[in-house]
Amino acid sequence: MSNSILLKVDNIGFSINQNRLFHNLSFNLKKGKALHIKGNNGSGKSSLIRILLGITPAGKGSILWNKNTDICFLGHKNVLKNYLTLSDNLYIHGIDSNESKTKDILADLGLIKRLDTIVGNLSYGQQKKLALIRIFLNQAKVIILDEPCVGLDDSTRILTTKFLSSELKKNKSIIYTSHIPIDIDSETITLGGNQV
Repeated sequence: MSNSILLKVDNIGFSINQNRLFHNLSFNLKKGKALHIKGNNGSGKSSLIRILLGITPAGKGSILWNKNTDICFLGHKNVLKNYLTLSDNLYIHGIDSNESKTKDILADLGLIKRLDTIVGNLSYGQQKKLALIRIFLNQAKVIILDEPCVGLDDSTRILTTKFLSSELKKNKSIIYTSHIPIDIDSETITLGGNQV
């Protein structure tokens, strides 16, 4: 596999309860490139991401990641502890809320005054912003996002888009699903339609 290719997917397929979601799906992910997985609800977008992450086995085919490719992943669920404070949630994810870069991101997201707020008392959009902090502070070569803009206000969606564009310029790679437009240069795979 070429050094410029981080992921090679060859002829994979997946079915749930005899319902074939996709078949003979092949694609590559190169350094510094983004891949947008599109499709209607129930077409297998989240399933494909779980397969790429090794959480769910593919029904057939092969998936090969380049050696030492580290991944930062944020799924559709925010993976937060609702009974803990915002600050405590950052802490259990290894993020220091007193670090200057973290403070800057918290300020940009409108969360700097919410550090002592119980997460269950935050709105869904605020919880989504909290979950995104892990992405904004990532050091991985590949970022994988499942519907990252759901629940975000316009200003945070724009901030997220700018951040992802900057990550591509750092030669990082991105795989994402989104029904909400994210204005970054991406190749597209459409499930339940013309597969590439």
